Amino acid sequence: MDQAESLRRMLAPRTTRRIAVLASERGAGATTVALGLSHALAMQGERVLLVDEDAATAGATRLSGARPAGTLADVQAGRLSLEAAAGVGAGGVLSVLPAGRPVPGAALPPAATSDFRSVIVDAGIDADGALSPLAGGAHNVLVVMRPELASITAAYACIKRLHHLYAWRRFHLIVNLAASEATVQAILRNLARTASQYLGVEVVCAGWLPADPLVARAAQLGRCVVEAFPAAPATAALRRSAGGIGAWPLRADAVAPAAAPAMA
Repeated sequence: MDQAESLRRMLAPRTTRRIAVLASERGAGATTVALGLSHALAMQGERVLLVDEDAATAGATRLSGARPAGTLADVQAGRLSLEAAAGVGAGGVLSVLPAGRPVPGAALPPAATSDFRSVIVDAGIDADGALSPLAGGAHNVLVVMRPELASITAAYACIKRLHHLYAWRRFHLIVNLAASEATVQAILRNLARTASQYLGVEVVCAGWLPADPLVARAAQLGRCVVEAFPAAPATAALRRSAGGIGAWPLRADAVAPAAAPAMA
């Protein structure tokens, strides 16, 4: 990070940026991206909270090396403070909090995340295709997809659904397991044109990850690739994407989650 970027971050308003990361379809790599970006931002000096909404596998929590004492549901219900509930990931630079099963009507205290620069949600989607209040109230949404026809189709369907549910007008995309930047640019150019023409929304490239065997090796070791293999190609890609996040416009109508209906 150069001096200009450091100065920009220091002078930026102290808004806690909330980013929802979700997969175009199962297996697209959203957890890899959410955890990798969280680590990369934390290693740049930001205080980052990663919320893991995958109750089935808790992949982000497991790979982070954190041992949380509670869940977001405990914080919402007032049973624990966020500091007491969250666990610290490997390297001591990242706070991790499983979502748990939110209590309907429970509120997240407005000041609960104010000490964090970024809150990244490894977002879950319910049976109706909707997000949790935390993810649905994010400033930015990041869709992770693969460079395959089925994944491209699923990404467009995901964008369309979220646009209709939340009136979101801007979507960031990361292409995982890509062969080259030229391939990524061609895919995103076509997707952006279609989304603009038929939905009136903007699709923005947030980066791409190469097919890097060290991602799978890190997972076998129960670790995040950014933390385990600092020189890996995927780590470099995630750091580049993380470096651009500070320039993303904040969605003006983003709201802090006021209620927490149970996820299906």
